[in-house]
Amino acid sequence: MEVVEESVVIVGAGIAGLSAALGLHRLGIRSVVLESSDSLRTTGFALTTWTNAWKALDALGTGDTLRQQHGALRGNVTSSTISGLPVFEMSFKAKGKKLLLEALADELPSGTIRFSSKVVSIDESGYLKLVHLADGTILKAKVLLRAYPT
Repeated sequence: MEVVEESVVIVGAGIAGLSAALGLHRLGIRSVVLESSDSLRTTGFALTTWTNAWKALDALGTGDTLRQQHGALRGNVTSSTISGLPVFEMSFKAKGKKLLLEALADELPSGTIRFSSKVVSIDESGYLKLVHLADGTILKAKVLLRAYPT
């Protein structure tokens, strides 16, 4: 049984987990991301990303990379029934989930994401969280973030 101390442990290498890890990395805070599968879960086709989401991606430093791969869609247009002219327009972009996950993962330091790391239980030990993995490893975490759907 290996016991490893980590400041920040994030459970789940989806969009939320990788975004959190990248945001912390940009602030100089090291984290480890635990993913139960053996690779990024890139199933699914496209995500619609509105303006505020692009602002978040820009803050993480991945917005420009993703914009180069995707053109703008017309978006949501509301037209006047009298003139037929647009009275309101909201643009958005759609991108593949795979491209988004890869863009986030590519910006993380090597070794940040630990694949095939299934969490079996979590205990408390004082101010630490003890994260027990299926392989017998125990991670002592000061901060634990759950970033996976229930």
